[in-house]
Amino acid sequence: MQNPPPYDRACAVGQTSIMRSSARWAKPSPIITSSLQYTPPPSPADVPTAVSTLLGLTKQLQEVLRLWSVHQATESQVSDAYILVGMQFNATVNAFARHHVDMSDLFSVPTELRTVLETCLGEEQSPRTLERYMPEIRTVLYNLLQGLQSKQGPYRKSMETHRGAGDPRWTMSPIMEDFKRRSGGRSG
Repeated sequence: MQNPPPYDRACAVGQTSIMRSSARWAKPSPIITSSLQYTPPPSPADVPTAVSTLLGLTKQLQEVLRLWSVHQATESQVSDAYILVGMQFNATVNAFARHHVDMSDLFSVPTELRTVLETCLGEEQSPRTLERYMPEIRTVLYNLLQGLQSKQGPYRKSMETHRGAGDPRWTMSPIMEDFKRRSGGRSG
């Protein structure tokens, strides 16, 4: 098995994409509203909590986008929600790295998500605009989910090797089924 990238490299992936931004996304410190919550996992090695938090934040991002489309959220709030997803993505990568699970195949997710969000937000704020871009957003998020699901086996193997047993509570299957159901049984 290939060793995961060093901590700094994994952390830099999402931060680089956040920092390379158009003027509207370049905010020295994000404004976090009461509806946007971020609580880092209690332990950097807590993979199930990191994954669960990441998935919760992707749902929150989708909800903020929906609100944006009906003029109930601002572009800044969408940007803030994206930044939270990026921060948690980094925390998740680092949690997996501590278990020697390579996540490099998912490093493009924050950039892919950012690209489609910038394009969407650059157009008229309307449900029609969101409808046009939501399939691409869902595809990126679905690919993230599939990637995380593919990490279950290596994570469990690492847990069995180092501790004698994996965490039987953590499984992506229900999460994947819920995502498929909510998106009409397809990724896009």
